[in-house]
This record gives sequence, structure tokens and C-alpha cells, in this order.
Amino acid sequence: MNYLKTVRMDDHTILIGLISALGLKEIWNIWKKKIDLNAAKEEREENVYAKQVDILTNKISQLETKIELLIEENIQLRVKIERMQTRLVVSAKKKVNRKNNEKN
Repeated sequence: MNYLKTVRMDDHTILIGLISALGLKEIWNIWKKKIDLNAAKEEREENVYAKQVDILTNKISQLETKIELLIEENIQLRVKIERMQTRLVVSAKKKVNRKNNEKN
């Protein structure tokens, strides 16, 4: 318990010693520089995040266009399949009709 009190007093005396040795103005300048460095770091991080967001939005828009193209291609392929099915049905009917006519 006594150790904690001495540590607290030592911290307090160290702070007072620094203030008296360097002066309040110097302590404020050091503190201000630290704040400015932290602000600059946050600004750089925000720029990086903004660039990443731009890159991701571009990728998303490219994917959306690819999806639209694939949907259109899928529709065209469905139309082709339907045409092929109708041709097969028509040719099968003709074949069946020919076989029935040959039997009669």
C-alpha cells in the first residue's frame, strides 16, 4: 500500500519536475505535436479507406454490368432452346405422320 502512494507521488513529482524544467509552454508544444501527429495519421488512414471504397465501388459496378450481360445472354439462350424444341417437335410430328402414312 505504501508503495502505491510513493509511486503516485513519484509520478506527480516527475510531472511537476518536467513542467518546472521545461516550462508549461514547452510541455504544451510537445503535447500539441503529439496531437497533430495523431491527426495526420488518422487522415492518412481515412485516405486509404476512401481509396479502398472507390476501388470496391468500381468492382461492384463492373460486376453489375457483367451480371446484366449474363442475364441477357441467358435470355437469348433460352429463346434458342425454345426454337430448337419446337423444331424437334415439328420434325418428330412429320416423321410420325410419314410412318403412319406408310402403314396405311
